Amino acid sequence: MFYILRENNVKKTEFIELDSNEICVGFLTVEELNQSFDSLGIKKKTFLDCMYDQTHLRTSIDTYDDFSFGIINIVYVMDVHKPKDRVAFIIKKNLFLLVKLVDEDNSCKDMIENAVGRLTQKQTLGKVVSGVFESLLLNGNKPLEITERKILNMEQQLVNGRISEHLNRDIFNLRKDLSILKNYYEQLFNIGEELQENQNNLFEEDDLRYFRIFTVKSERLSNNTQLLSENLIHLREALDASLNYSLNKTMQFFTVVTTIFLPLTLIVGWYGMNFTNMPELTWKYGYVTVIIVCMIVVGICLYLFKRKKYF
Repeated sequence: MFYILRENNVKKTEFIELDSNEICVGFLTVEELNQSFDSLGIKKKTFLDCMYDQTHLRTSIDTYDDFSFGIINIVYVMDVHKPKDRVAFIIKKNLFLLVKLVDEDNSCKDMIENAVGRLTQKQTLGKVVSGVFESLLLNGNKPLEITERKILNMEQQLVNGRISEHLNRDIFNLRKDLSILKNYYEQLFNIGEELQENQNNLFEEDDLRYFRIFTVKSERLSNNTQLLSENLIHLREALDASLNYSLNKTMQFFTVVTTIFLPLTLIVGWYGMNFTNMPELTWKYGYVTVIIVCMIVVGICLYLFKRKKYF
């Protein structure tokens, strides 16, 4: 599928009709590219790169004298665990191609059609390329807003002392999702920077501002994602502090109980020796006296702990 961009209209055409003097954008499968990369003037190594099963997030594009080439692993920002689409892009003078590597729902093809359909004024290659890449940032703020609300709810639970047993796991899962988003936005940011430099002079000078806008948006989304990730780190630290505080309070309670019963244990051990000449053993009021002494000891301990604000 190819489109010829003319001053006042967009014409759908076949590859055989392409004119190097006119702006053309297209969407190809790997098989179609295999049949036509010679006529496009693309090196075979580039084609082999398309075939290479590269699933990690690229951080840059390859720039040659007369064309630029890259691969984008597309993350669905509303569900980062959904299988990723993967497309290669080839940019030459007056030519922009997307090559389908993995695209189950034809969403990559729709990017081309939407970018072309939005052109209403002067049509340039830079506008189309930036329009396609801009579509990769659609709804970029929405998952960040949802994540921010989740973090606030977690913080509210922590403040109210209602710590879920799954909170630590939820924090880990959110950080993992944010890490995927951050790598994705950094990928787009680096691509935008490379296109903005325009090392092989493929774009008009006026069109570089579209790539600057795209780069700034990608950077802002990346920074916002990083900020939320740092908030989760602070939340985990607060959770650890809360758990440590609860543990310390428990240990403090048992320490107080142990300290109160320590002198009582001494008294019990003392009179448990049962020596023959211990007058208290045969004294009529010995048992009651020991009980009163124990109660006095407990009362003194409780008074001292209360005064020291141990409980």
